[in-house]
This record gives sequence, structure tokens and C-alpha cells, in this order.
Amino acid sequence: MKRFNRFFLLMFFISLCPAGHAYKFDFITVGDVVEQVKKKFESLDSYQAQFNITSTKIGKKSTQSGFIKYKNPGRLIVEYQNPYGQKIVSNGKSMWVYIPSMNVVAEQDLMSDSGLFSSASKSGLERLFQKYHYRFASKEQPEKITDGVKKYTLILKQKEKKSGYRTIKLWISEDYFIERARGETSSGKEVDITFSKIQTDVNLPNGIFKFDMPARARIIKNPMIAEE
Repeated sequence: MKRFNRFFLLMFFISLCPAGHAYKFDFITVGDVVEQVKKKFESLDSYQAQFNITSTKIGKKSTQSGFIKYKNPGRLIVEYQNPYGQKIVSNGKSMWVYIPSMNVVAEQDLMSDSGLFSSASKSGLERLFQKYHYRFASKEQPEKITDGVKKYTLILKQKEKKSGYRTIKLWISEDYFIERARGETSSGKEVDITFSKIQTDVNLPNGIFKFDMPARARIIKNPMIAEE
């Protein structure tokens, strides 16, 4: 009798399902989001955006702003409006950081693993997610942000305690573009980066990624620059 009752209940629930339809579970995992972010970046030929950076430590706050342009593979230029004239240029093999207030150029060879220097690439994102444990920041994903727009929010935690950011929070658009990142170092410094007016697959001439060495600038070769 019990076996018959179970069979009857099973047939009853099956009868409630519309004919020709099956159950479909629409949900996305944090791993799905990470893979989509990497695929998104890999598919881009180029992009440009405005950025704002806020750094806070022991109650002291500083801000930076400017424009970033990227062209595959590995070409990058970051032009600062604040501080005015500061510049970062990469041709994919080397990177130059120009600080006009000090008349200094840091010239960095880009190795296979150069921390933030190589993060503007699919391989850089691969290493980022390899070095950090990651999870969703909340149960509801994508979650509603204060402006009403939904974004995927991820918390990244460093697997091994090293220099750089111990934790990172990412805000990712529903079309899988990282629009904001906030990192905290072991020394308590917090850095918040936001990107706006993002344009993809724009025409960027190769010539803009050529670095012209300023006259009489002091050159520092391959400095050991921590990620904080």
C-alpha cells in the first residue's frame, strides 16, 4: 500500500507538469561569472574608459583620475588628469611609469607574472583568480546596487599572505565587465577604483602606446614595486 501511495503521488506531480516541458533551473555560479569575465576580456580588441581612484589610510584620503586605453595584446596607456601629467605606458613587453613631480621614469620589464603590471590581459586575470579564493558577496546575484542597477559582486581573498591586496571586492556588470574594484592591504590601506564611460572595440592607433622618454628624467630600471 505504501509503495502504491508513493507511486500515486509521483504520477500526480508529473501530471501537473505541462506536456512537452521539462524543469529548467536558471542560476549562475561564481565560477560561471569568473569565466565570463575572462572570456569578455579575451574577446575585446580594445577599450577606453575614465577612472577614479580613492586611496585611504589612517584617515588620510587621496584621489586620482584620468583616462585608460587598452589594445590587445597588452598595449596600455593611462593618462592622469590628477596628478596632471603622470602617465603609464605599456607596449606589452615593457612598461613605463612617469612621475613628473619627481622627474622620474620607472621602466619595468613585464615578466610572466608581474602583479598589477600584467593584469590588463586575459593571462593577468587568470593569475588574479588563481591567487585568490573567490565567492559571491551576497546571496542575491546579481544584486541591486544603490543606484538601482544590478551587478555581480565578488569577494576575493588572498590564498597566501604576500604583499599587495589581502582582500578585493569586485563589481561586475551584467555583461561581465569589471566596473569597480576595492582592495585592502595588510597595512590597512584601502584603494577603490571605478571605471565609467566605458567604450569597447574603439579605434586606437598603435602609435599612442609608444613612450617618449622625457628629457633629463631619472630612469629606475625594474623597481620592486609592491601591489599596494
